[in-house]
Amino acid sequence: MRKLIVSGDLGLSNEKILLISDFCNFCSKFLNITNPFKVYVVADRKRHGIETTAFYQRGDGIIKIYGKNRAIVDVCRSIAHELVHHMQDENDMLVGVIQDAGGDIEDEANAKAGEIIKRFAKSNPARAVIYERKMIL
Repeated sequence: MRKLIVSGDLGLSNEKILLISDFCNFCSKFLNITNPFKVYVVADRKRHGIETTAFYQRGDGIIKIYGKNRAIVDVCRSIAHELVHHMQDENDMLVGVIQDAGGDIEDEANAKAGEIIKRFAKSNPARAVIYERKMIL
């Protein structure tokens, strides 16, 4: 099961939520993800245990993304990054303590996230709106 949960207090339009949902499905196919996952896009970092902009909860496919005052493309880049970690988890690559910055695991997630954003935007002219500058409330 793949599920996207967007906090109502972000005030996102249905159009933006559908774009994020489309992006999650694109990532899942691009990364050949087979295990279920849930992506939460939230406005309150502290309440959801987010220290930076996002995190992946190893072993259960829970992804939490901080969405307040961020552009859609930045939220989606965070989603892609964490879904790469989910793929790595599926492939038993997340073993032991993972470096927070640098290292093979984190470097792959950063590089793939950038690649996925570009491929998504170029895959269909309607998807290029991911680059709009309007910020999330």
